[in-house]
Parts: sequence; structure tokens; C-alpha cells
Amino acid sequence: MIETPRLQFVGPLPGCLDSRDLERAVALVAADVGPKARLAPPRGSVLNVLFAAEDEIRALNCEFLGVDAATDVLSFGEDTDALSADVLPPEEPVVFGELVLCPGYVIRYARRAGTEPAAELLLCFVHGFLHLLGLDHGTPEEEDVMFRLQDRVVRRLGHSPRTTYRGCSAASRQP
Repeated sequence: MIETPRLQFVGPLPGCLDSRDLERAVALVAADVGPKARLAPPRGSVLNVLFAAEDEIRALNCEFLGVDAATDVLSFGEDTDALSADVLPPEEPVVFGELVLCPGYVIRYARRAGTEPAAELLLCFVHGFLHLLGLDHGTPEEEDVMFRLQDRVVRRLGHSPRTTYRGCSAASRQP
């Protein structure tokens, strides 16, 4: 089992989402991912979770990925080697990474897909966290591992997203 980072929220959580579900999702991923994780949060680290408007996530997507479009989630890993807990003051936690979620984008998609917004937001959150742990979906084998993990975690939280990322690109998840 990997370390579980503490969540730090920036911006108000969408009304359909409970911070305890996000914390449980991180704990479930940490317990389930095992050796599949290529990166691991340092002990006592923080995962920043930002909730962005569509224009904000579009600007980030354009700046960092060269895609001039809004999206559901972006993951930004920190260089934890450069931010060793040994060189930071004790009151400064190591930031493991940042997840930027766009609730408006995801909720609109959920409504069009006929699924519950909380399920889709949790799916995007878990998907982004798995990316921070070094998982990807560039090959069918990687996709299978990553998508099975995220679907299992969301279902363990009591949600059943109607759609998953299996066979879906962000472009096909347009709201």
C-alpha cells in the first residue's frame, strides 16, 4: 500500500460532491494500486484539488498540453525529489501534485449521458490521481489496468457511472 496524501481543496466543492468521498477514493486507490504505481506520495504529503471554471481549465489545457479546449480533469505532478521533506521547514508539507477538476464540464457531460454528476466527478478525480501515481492509458494493456482500477474504486464508493473512460477519449466526453 502506498502513502495516502492529505487533500487540500482550492475553491468550493460542487454541491453534489462530498470531501469525505474524495478522501475515501484516495485511500481506496492507495490500498488497491500496489505495484502498478510508478510514483508514490511521500509520507505526509499533500494533494491539492482545484475546482476550476471552464475558461480556467481551457487556459491550463492550452498552456500545458497545447489543446485549446476545456476538459474534465488535468493532473500536474510535482518534482517530489526536488521538494524533499528534509529540506523543507517542518510546517511545509511536500506537495505530491495538483488535480484540476472542472465541475461545470463534468456535470454537463453527466446530464447528457444520463448519469449522476457525483459518479462522473469521482471517476474524473480517481482518473487524475492514477495519472499522478504514474499510470497511463497509452496502450490497451495500460488502459485495461487503469480503467479497471478507477471503475472499481468509484463502485466501492457506492456510485455507478454510466460511462467510463474505457474506449473514450476526452474528445468523446464533450459535454
